[in-house]
Amino acid sequence: MPLIVLLALLVALTGIGWLARARRLRRERRARLRDILLQSNVGGDRFHVATVDALPGPAASYLRRALAPDAPLARSVDVRMSGRLRVAADDWVPFEARQRICAERGFLWEARVGVLRRLGLHGSDWLFGDDAGVEYHLADWWPAIDERRPEMARSAAGRLMVELIWLPSALTPQRGAVWASGDPDRAVVTPAGGKTAMTVAVADDGRLREISLVRRRVSASGETSIAPYGVSVEAEERWGDFCVPSRLVAAWGIGTDDREDFMQVSVDDIRWF
Repeated sequence: MPLIVLLALLVALTGIGWLARARRLRRERRARLRDILLQSNVGGDRFHVATVDALPGPAASYLRRALAPDAPLARSVDVRMSGRLRVAADDWVPFEARQRICAERGFLWEARVGVLRRLGLHGSDWLFGDDAGVEYHLADWWPAIDERRPEMARSAAGRLMVELIWLPSALTPQRGAVWASGDPDRAVVTPAGGKTAMTVAVADDGRLREISLVRRRVSASGETSIAPYGVSVEAEERWGDFCVPSRLVAAWGIGTDDREDFMQVSVDDIRWF
């Protein structure tokens, strides 16, 4: 076998070995973060309906619907979801994901995005404390996106707050959430440790219609801005003691004429801890 062929084979094998090692390390990092974000309701705290009696009407109505009386006050949640992501003005791609959310620590969103037929992007978005990032690889092998910047942590913190719709126990006074009056069908809530208030729009029967806040937006070029962000709830479902959104649309500019829908989500399964 010619020497040049042997050298090429050696280089190829070295590259494959490097990619395999990098993939293994990524999976180990995600597994560690997944474990860190698993915070259980070890004290057995339960939802006391009377604790919402003094809240603004929309807030009390929402919490009574979202949590059954005596429901466990879960501290983290796993959500399995699927849907579509907008990658261009008229171009949507499918995704499947699992997400672990811990109100006090952060989140890990692990996804497969179908950008090139079977060669999807595999990776994750995460927030843990002041650390946040986005990391995706084509077919789970070749690097495609790898970003970690301070601005991303501030943006991810806003995302975490909105996604507490799947962990309604974090929005109860018993968990330190502070509610204030808004319009007749709206209330404003700041979760424990939160730096930004969210506006919650509720139907007469307590169904969550929309939740929004002002969030830092980081563009692909790294530029940052502040913009309205939130989700519109299209359907809900009751899983055990909790009633949470099962189908929703996430958008920038929500509540404005410049609304940009960028994500459609259906919840396939959910579990609380």
